[in-house]
Amino acid sequence: MFKFIHTSDWHLGQNFYGYDRSEEQRDFLAQLADIVRKHTPDALLVSGDIFHTAAPSNAAVNLYVEGMLNIHKACPTMAIIVVAGNHDSASRLDSDKRLWELAGVTVMGTVARDKNGKADIGSHIIKVGDKGIVAAVPFAYPSSFPVPAGMDDIEREQRQRTYFQTLLEQANHKNANELPVVLMAHLAVSNSDFTGHDRDMKMECVDITALGTGYDYAALGHIHRPQNVSDRARYCGTPIPVSFDEQCEHSVSIVEIDKHGDLPRIESKVIRNIKPLRTVPANEPVDFETALQRLKDYNPNEHSYIRLNVKVEQYLPNGAQEQAAQAVADKQCRFCEIKKTATIAITRNATQMTIEEFNKKSPLDIANQYFIDTYGHPMNDEQQDMFNHIYQLIQEENRQ
Repeated sequence: MFKFIHTSDWHLGQNFYGYDRSEEQRDFLAQLADIVRKHTPDALLVSGDIFHTAAPSNAAVNLYVEGMLNIHKACPTMAIIVVAGNHDSASRLDSDKRLWELAGVTVMGTVARDKNGKADIGSHIIKVGDKGIVAAVPFAYPSSFPVPAGMDDIEREQRQRTYFQTLLEQANHKNANELPVVLMAHLAVSNSDFTGHDRDMKMECVDITALGTGYDYAALGHIHRPQNVSDRARYCGTPIPVSFDEQCEHSVSIVEIDKHGDLPRIESKVIRNIKPLRTVPANEPVDFETALQRLKDYNPNEHSYIRLNVKVEQYLPNGAQEQAAQAVADKQCRFCEIKKTATIAITRNATQMTIEEFNKKSPLDIANQYFIDTYGHPMNDEQQDMFNHIYQLIQEENRQ
């Protein structure tokens, strides 16, 4: 039997609305070490996005090193396999991969190529003792995958699919003892549940068939909501939420596979977040004054991050952000933002004018026309005074 822990999307070093999250992330890594110590798996698979940015701070790197070493100490016989995600710097991860081998950690930052620039498939096939075989693939754009030797006529849009299938065929060719085969990848599978991701985020998705055939379990990273995308493929999700919209249970997955061809058995181990992300009120948005009073009455028995849930016709009252921050100044929470839900749909009908007409208008006239086009009315007196004040400051700065 092959027993392993599947985790991904740690996003170490994330700066959350100006707040440092290292305490929460250190606590997660300690919880993961405890799970490893208790369950003694054969392997720990980290499927990408170890860091939140490609240039993590020294503090984030130190957190990663300290955490990984503690996890290794928790079960020294356990193999650890790490692949880069789209948030990671592949070259940075690869730069010290030889050192990590001393702690039983295999790091795959880039998709390996041979001296001829062809796909070095064998480098990505990792045998975990007599327990299982892992085909580990770091993040790469679909058309950027190298071509396997002898397949120069493969079109760019077929490179990823061809790479995965060739990798799995070679892994199974080496699998004389019918060990379970696990594929690691960091990508977005079509029709996954993207709830919690930035609504404006553009994801390049692939059909699950692009992963090829021949794996018993695909340990996927990239999507933050834990979910099975097939009987044999799973996103384990983020261990702690990266955004307020990730309102789901956060965990790591313990997977067991008896032999090649068998279906995996999956158990989730919940990760406790010591600084949870809360929205006030939690369900439906309310007007600002009501939301502000809810915030003043909010008495958490936890250190939490707070988002205010407000409905507005067009815009928030002046100083709303400051009032909300002041309302929790003496509480055990960190105010982050106001989530605005418009009750009136805003549609723009831009006024057409010639250059001559534009040049005849004052800056205030143009700003007022923008408001009329956007909101259906001009700026009020307070907004006009604010605009004139800012315009004067800009004029004075330009004269200096």
